[in-house]
Amino acid sequence: MTLSTPLRHLNLFPAQLSPAALDWVKVLALLAMLVDHINTLFINPLSPLMYALGRMAFPLFTLIWAMNVHGSPGRLQHRANRLWMWAMVTQPAFMLAFRHQLPVYALNILFVFAGVTQLLALHHRYGRKGLLTGLLLLAVMVIPLTPGSFGLPGLMLACSLAVASAPVSPGWRRSAGFLAVISLVCLNGISHLIALPVETLLFATLPTLFLPVLAIRVVQQYTEDDGRRFMPRHFFYIAYSGHLTAFAVVLVFIR
Repeated sequence: MTLSTPLRHLNLFPAQLSPAALDWVKVLALLAMLVDHINTLFINPLSPLMYALGRMAFPLFTLIWAMNVHGSPGRLQHRANRLWMWAMVTQPAFMLAFRHQLPVYALNILFVFAGVTQLLALHHRYGRKGLLTGLLLLAVMVIPLTPGSFGLPGLMLACSLAVASAPVSPGWRRSAGFLAVISLVCLNGISHLIALPVETLLFATLPTLFLPVLAIRVVQQYTEDDGRRFMPRHFFYIAYSGHLTAFAVVLVFIR
């Protein structure tokens, strides 16, 4: 796929990754997510370094999703249905694990990917009317996604990467690239930038922008171009739901 100028300069979203490289990106994203959740759920006070490392998880997961979502446009609704199912299956464990940190209405991160995939499916099937319906759906989801799943910036990042990875005009790609950069800047800690500028930049904003770049560069450098996949299909859904369930059980016994 051809990338917009802002994305090329950041080198955050590569033109392509081999199946093995894509799986290694998943591994790094999963490890970052585990570090972030362990820090949030079990460490008091929070470790700033662990928080910073956790900032690369969502951008990497979103990249993986965006690189795969357009593979078969006719199956977009099937993909959306699967994501809705996993999001709802995971929600009880998410609520139990984060019951002391988040409000009861907060939704887990799979709802971000389910909502944007649904928007793409509606647009593919119904055109402009489907697009408007999908945008209305995302607008309704902003509030419950905000406490624990990045809210509007997260949805903006997913939408922009979906456009950047689609067969659209260069103008649309440039716009998507600009929106992706803005979304990354706003993704973590933007509301604390005035009160805590140094801490926010060092442990939130800059890690969100540059740790994914580093992760992808390392994977590209040390992975063969013809490498094959080594992770089971749908492993992310199982790992995401499974680790939240395990953490929730541990927290019940601890507290």
